[in-house]
This record gives sequence, C-alpha cells and structure tokens, in this order.
Amino acid sequence: MELWIKIAVILLIAFFVYREIIKSAQKPSIQTSKASFMSLVGVSGAVGVFTYIGMTITWVETRDLRPYIPIDSPQIVSIFDRGVIELNGMVIKTNLARKGELAPLAETLTRECNHNDGCEAQKLFDYVTAIPYHTDYTSRNALTVIKSNWGDCDDKSNLFASLLNERGIDYRFVYVPHHVFVAVHLNDTRNIPFLNAKLTMEGKDFYYAETTASGSKIGEFNGQFPYSFEGIYDMNKNKSEELSNVKFSIG
Repeated sequence: MELWIKIAVILLIAFFVYREIIKSAQKPSIQTSKASFMSLVGVSGAVGVFTYIGMTITWVETRDLRPYIPIDSPQIVSIFDRGVIELNGMVIKTNLARKGELAPLAETLTRECNHNDGCEAQKLFDYVTAIPYHTDYTSRNALTVIKSNWGDCDDKSNLFASLLNERGIDYRFVYVPHHVFVAVHLNDTRNIPFLNAKLTMEGKDFYYAETTASGSKIGEFNGQFPYSFEGIYDMNKNKSEELSNVKFSIG
C-alpha cells in the first residue's frame, strides 16, 4: 500500500473517532456510559492501528554508487510495501517489473537463442549494459529505466532481473555497501570468460553480472569479494542466502 493511502486511512479513522467523541458528549446522560465505552474502544483502536502502521514505516536504503549520503536520499516506505526486503538488519527497496510486463521485450531480445539459457542471459545482459549509467537517489522500476534510457546499479539490476524472470532464469541479488549486482545461474556456460567469477550456493553456480559495466560479459569479475558482501537475496523465493554457505571462486 502506498504511503499516501496509509496516511489517508489514518486521517479517516481519526475523523470517525473524533465524531464518535463529539456524539458521546452530546448524548443524554442515560446513554453516556455506552457512548463513553464506544469512544474508548474507538480511540484505543485508532491508537493501535496508528502505532502498527507507524512501526512499519522505515528509512530504506537505495543501492546506487553515491560517494556520500545526501540528507534527502532515504525513502520512507513500509516494510510491507511491494518490493521491500529485509536483509541482515537492512531494509532495501527493490523495483522488479510484474511478471509478464517485459515478456514481449524478453522474447524479442532472445529470439535467436533457441531457448539456450547462456545465450538468452547474455542477450538480455547486453541490452541492459548498453543503457547509459547515471546515478540517482531512488530505486527506479524496470519500465521507468527503459523509458528514460538511463539507470544506476539498482535500476539496471532491477531491469536485468525482471528480464531474467520472464525467461525463467535463476539469479540472486548481491548487496555490497552502496551497490548491488546480479549473479546468474546458467546451464550453458560455453560463452563464459575463461577467468570467470562465480558464487556457488546449494550446489549451483551463479556467475557475476555487473550491470553498470558497458559491453561486459556475464562472468567477468567486478572487484567485489565476499568479505564485502552485506547479503545475497533470492527474490523468487523471497529469502536471503546464508553467507557462510556461499563459495566464491575465479576461473
């Protein structure tokens, strides 16, 4: 639910509680006890709802490459909003496209691959890395990135992940301080660079995919070692990976 909708709900509840209190004050004395009880219930309920909603509102990280944190950079969201995840004490806003929104684009980009996942992932990756890099202080959704033709690390990772979702290719978001990149699982690795960087989780290899690097190949190392990882997240299963179980290797 959008923040402005929550605010509207709170104001609406407050209005009805206020009206109940006014009505109770105007009731004949024989009705005072009942009206007072109803007012108490109303006020208590409003306070409970307000507290609950208030506790779900939090500052949220965006994952761009800014060298400092401007005063106005955090976004106020609810942890129950769509696309907000909790990861090792952090609250992070993601903005994946809804399933089917990018299906025609993904189909067009991978038309020549004959359902080969290595070919498909690289075609999608080429499309995303060709989009100009430009940083901002919000997490923008995949459709917005396409329309504006620019994005930063979280924007372009959102787009790449959304396209991978359309083709049924498994991946993970890898979070490091003020940055995020994608690690993608491939069955066909013939076009992966000889000196490739990968993470092995539960017996599956996930190859580095740095969306901010124009013209790069899936598997190229982006300088991020596991000691800098803040967390790894499986968006499809909506759960984080246990970092102690993740194996890193090059080549």
